[in-house]
Amino acid sequence: MEYNALFIGSSTKDIIMLVDAPPESDQRISASRYTVSLGGVASTAAAAHQKLGGSTAMITIVGKDETGEYIAADLNARHYAWLQLLHTDKAPSSISMIQVEQNGKRCITHYGGCIKEMTFERLDLSALPHSRFLHLGVMNPDLMLRLARYCKEETNALLSIDGGNISKDLADELLPFADIFIPDHKTAMKTLGLAPREACSYYVEHGAGFAAVTAAENGVVAYDGTDWYQAPAIHVNLLDTLGAGDNFHGAFLYAMSQDWDMNRRLFFSNIFASLSCEGLGGRSAAPSLETVLKKMEEIPSGNYGRIV
Repeated sequence: MEYNALFIGSSTKDIIMLVDAPPESDQRISASRYTVSLGGVASTAAAAHQKLGGSTAMITIVGKDETGEYIAADLNARHYAWLQLLHTDKAPSSISMIQVEQNGKRCITHYGGCIKEMTFERLDLSALPHSRFLHLGVMNPDLMLRLARYCKEETNALLSIDGGNISKDLADELLPFADIFIPDHKTAMKTLGLAPREACSYYVEHGAGFAAVTAAENGVVAYDGTDWYQAPAIHVNLLDTLGAGDNFHGAFLYAMSQDWDMNRRLFFSNIFASLSCEGLGGRSAAPSLETVLKKMEEIPSGNYGRIV
């Protein structure tokens, strides 16, 4: 069987609360709403890719605990085209406590747990030779580097890397392997001290075949070494930006599998990610393919495309 993309990385149980403002030290506050959902960089991207109709493969890991049972039940219910669910008793499952403010900003307390127990030797990479893309979320740096090298030396898959929260040193090592490297603007500023356009230049000059930087309400800017592109954010009824970047990745790989031109890929992905911010949690408002395509028809094409 052929797969559009293989996603490797974390799956996390997210406990999300809607609050007026996060608490100060030694303060108790009340939430107006809460939800529990499956999150994680790779898991959210994979779910977005599958929802749009992509043939999706995934490798992730859980601990042998109640949280792991919750994550496993959710993943198995999604019926991915291919799934390797690793288990470990050496560390608890990944979990996040997230406080979302009414303006969409959020505070996250994350416990990575068992993701550090995912090792190259435990991975079943039999789906990779049949995948058009390999997408890596943040995990053990050595594992990311081994997977990147294996992808380029042993397969014909294109390598996509979520650059969010990756250090400059690790990014510099990964970039020569990356066909697609996309971080968020906060990571670009924190690690490079550069605005999105300058950061894209840096990533391509250091080896990436294509780079984009997502910038929330300022949309996305991208560079392929020759041409520059941009796509604006769209107006939505903003509730929660959790998972927006991960949703962008999943949508972008789906768009690439359709062989659309770069303008359409970025525009499509930005709309998908923007609409996902209308719900609490990264998945609850993820739109259908039909909804995204209809929204694209409503926005003048002059608002996005190739720039100089």
